Amino acid sequence: MHKTHTTNTPSSLSSRRARTLAVVTAVGLLGGGALAQPAWAAVPEGPTEHTTLGLTGAQVMTHLAELAEISESYADEGYRTWNGPGYEASAAYVEQALEATGAFTVERQVFTVDDVIEGPVTVTVGGVALVGGHMINAEGTAEPLVGVPLAAPAEEEGGRLGCDPASFTDIPAGSVVVVQRGVCAFGDKVANATAVDAAAVLIANNAPGLVENGTVGDRNTSSAPAASLTPEDGAVLFDLIAAAQGAEQPAPTADVVIEKEFVAVPTFNVIAESIAGDPEDVVVIGAHLDGVDAGPGVNDNASGSAALLALADQVAAYEFPNDRKIRLAFWGAEEIGLLGSTHYVTDLAENDPAALERISAYLNYDMIGSDNYTVGVYDADQSTFEAPVTVPEGSIALEAIFTDFFDGVEQPWVDSEFSGRSDYQAFIEAGIPAGGLFSGADTVKTEEEAAIFGGTAGEPLDSNYHRPTDTLENVNRESVDAFAPAIGWAAHVLAWELVDAQPPVSPEPTDPAVPSPEPEPTGPGAEPTTEPVETMTPAPAAGAGRGDLATTGGSSVAPFALAAGVLLMGGVVVSALAASRHRRSRTGS
Repeated sequence: MHKTHTTNTPSSLSSRRARTLAVVTAVGLLGGGALAQPAWAAVPEGPTEHTTLGLTGAQVMTHLAELAEISESYADEGYRTWNGPGYEASAAYVEQALEATGAFTVERQVFTVDDVIEGPVTVTVGGVALVGGHMINAEGTAEPLVGVPLAAPAEEEGGRLGCDPASFTDIPAGSVVVVQRGVCAFGDKVANATAVDAAAVLIANNAPGLVENGTVGDRNTSSAPAASLTPEDGAVLFDLIAAAQGAEQPAPTADVVIEKEFVAVPTFNVIAESIAGDPEDVVVIGAHLDGVDAGPGVNDNASGSAALLALADQVAAYEFPNDRKIRLAFWGAEEIGLLGSTHYVTDLAENDPAALERISAYLNYDMIGSDNYTVGVYDADQSTFEAPVTVPEGSIALEAIFTDFFDGVEQPWVDSEFSGRSDYQAFIEAGIPAGGLFSGADTVKTEEEAAIFGGTAGEPLDSNYHRPTDTLENVNRESVDAFAPAIGWAAHVLAWELVDAQPPVSPEPTDPAVPSPEPEPTGPGAEPTTEPVETMTPAPAAGAGRGDLATTGGSSVAPFALAAGVLLMGGVVVSALAASRHRRSRTGS
């Protein structure tokens, strides 16, 4: 399960991304190696070791409970779907929570989504109304078609398939053409009918019921309107058409209505940017805020959004301001095609490419509380899964931030395919290094994973995925506790530069004429009242190789402690990196 990582900074990265990842490589993985300093040591101007920012699962759950309640309250209106009131209410909570930190500026990035409003599809023949179904991206009727002749293409391969343009030769213009499903794409059938000026196309299914999720391809406003029919209704129409042709009678007629309206619907992302940090070097951390209309979407993905809110709280409370800008992105319309994150990257590429270049890394958190979870890390080095996408250089360094952290706290982890099937897709397509965490969706848990993480082998990692049962009660707290400190750690490694420990300041000498007080006994033969105090060193919790991550998150991570010589070596590396440029202002303009 565990791997040995070679972390490097490719020379082909931009200098800004290379510089950021060089710091990650050189010192980000040293962890908390500082020796305890006496009380009179000089106070450093920044952190001397990396930290989880104190981020815990309990803090994430506080925000998650609020988002869950909001989503549940809009059960009758699509929960937290991208264009519903539940999404608006959730975004308002996110904005309020971010503004309350005082450490972030918050804005909405509005964009439009091409949507479809669908009405009924009816086909009436001889006074009998048949029920039809919509085809994706097919046109609707601009007005009802009344008394329009029915026609069918000539037979090919034993059916009225409409795959060969020649089969439409004898069809009169203005007919409603009935074709059978099969052999060729729906779009080909519609295109062939459109070429003979068909008034509409009805596609009879070859399986029970109407065609589900059938698409005619990209929308073409010049295409004939199209809809689907059941096999039974299609057979009735084919028989009527054949009977009329055999008797050399006029074709039967139909009234057809396909109500459909294509609209552009506005929605938005919520973008928060830290007040502190170098505006020329930005770390973007994202999670999608929208959900599906089938359920509350508490794990998918209110859990990732809640983690970002808890992270914002800890960034604001931390004693040192971040050196790099931290941009938190709550994406909209992810569930219908990663639209919010895609718009964000595309908009920068088209209108402000310099701002896109200033993004040195992107981290994605999509589902961190699956009930049958694994601790999944995006497999940028492809040690387990061959990536179906191009992995930007620098992504391996981001993967190592997480895996080395988990190794340091004895938290088992597994690779999750670096597939681009979440909001990091647009970023990696733009060449931006990306990484992230994932507790699992509909993938089935293996026997090996069950032995490592517990849970049930042979069952989905999230049995509530896109279902009404994706509720707060079904979020796995152990999973959230495991992921939360890693999210804080990664943010600190990427957004804070370590500084050398300051040399100690000599304490004021004690007046030798004033003796130190001796402890006084309470009575004859009594022991002194001042007793020695035993100092305890925390040890990892027992059980399945996992530490007690619910309480992780102090100013250092104990398992990462190194010898003083190693820390000093890390300090030398940091100094060498910092010497190549002046230290940037710690607050943005």
